[in-house]
Amino acid sequence: MPEWFNIYIGLEQDASTLRQYQCEVLPGLMQTTSYARELHTTGAHMSAEDIDRAVRVRLERQSMLTRPDAPEAWFVVNEAAVRHVIGDREVMREQLERVLDAAALPRVTLQVLPFDAGTHPVTGSFTMLGFPAPEDPDLVYRDGITDAVYLEGEHHVREYTRAFDGLRAAALSPQRSAQLIKSVVKEYAK
Repeated sequence: MPEWFNIYIGLEQDASTLRQYQCEVLPGLMQTTSYARELHTTGAHMSAEDIDRAVRVRLERQSMLTRPDAPEAWFVVNEAAVRHVIGDREVMREQLERVLDAAALPRVTLQVLPFDAGTHPVTGSFTMLGFPAPEDPDLVYRDGITDAVYLEGEHHVREYTRAFDGLRAAALSPQRSAQLIKSVVKEYAK
């Protein structure tokens, strides 16, 4: 794992709140082995061993959502991430069922931002992490192909919080989001 991502993993494990917007792919904390493998295989110049390690790490991270002190996690995903076929229809059916299972966890909220939600100020995926200790400032994390950006200043956190709140308001309710995902699962089951 790149050092910039190892830093994120440590921060993620210590967080008491997690707010994430995904515009292209489904959240890593909800991905199946097959979906994660497809993402790492396509476009990445990694050895088979490195891909196996990356997938294993991604799956191990998911345990944070089911531990007794799980963070309060809120995910907003663009409808494009729900409908974008990664792998094949079977991989997507399995993946969307996994998303529904994760969304049913007690401290997880999932909303889908539908195609017809209109304009919003967000141009890429991001994660906001909050921490229980007052001396640990909240932060915003954005990653790319070769690096990541960590934003800690009050201004950054405030603006991303405002953007995330706007996304939540424009997104379908958790119940309607689950209905949409279930309808897509049925499409993939045909």
